[in-house]
Amino acid sequence: MSTNRVKILPFLFISLILLSACEQQSETSQTNPDRISYDANVHEKTFGKHIIHINALTTDQLPTEVAQGYKISRSKNRAMLNVTVREKQGEVETPITAVVNVIAKNLSSQLKNIKLREIKEADPVAIYYIGVLPVGNRETIIFDIDVTPAGTNKPVLVSYRHKFFTE
Repeated sequence: MSTNRVKILPFLFISLILLSACEQQSETSQTNPDRISYDANVHEKTFGKHIIHINALTTDQLPTEVAQGYKISRSKNRAMLNVTVREKQGEVETPITAVVNVIAKNLSSQLKNIKLREIKEADPVAIYYIGVLPVGNRETIIFDIDVTPAGTNKPVLVSYRHKFFTE
């Protein structure tokens, strides 16, 4: 009886390794190869003279007055995506408008409803695009974002991945 267990153990170990590799492959294959991916903990990338900053967080992390000011309900189960675009001219970076479209989906390819709205502030000058969506604990969301900075006609295609912890 113990000899059979010894024979089965390596088989089980190899099976677990193969299953793990399949899971990792399915996670990485979710990213569209035509898009530029933001690596983990990278929130900003430069594309020519444009800098695109992306961040996501659960809305319970927003200060109460900020959430109220932007009419966002604070919750561990709601996430906010924030996209900003700046244009670099020499050493100066200036916020600019852009057309920003996003498709959000989880690792099971379930689409998440998110609509971005433009926020402009005068003092200091800031322009950003925010949207909220429902999320579950340990849910990874892939944001496929098309950003067309003002004055250009070709969008920058990026992919941003974020895992949310709600508990």
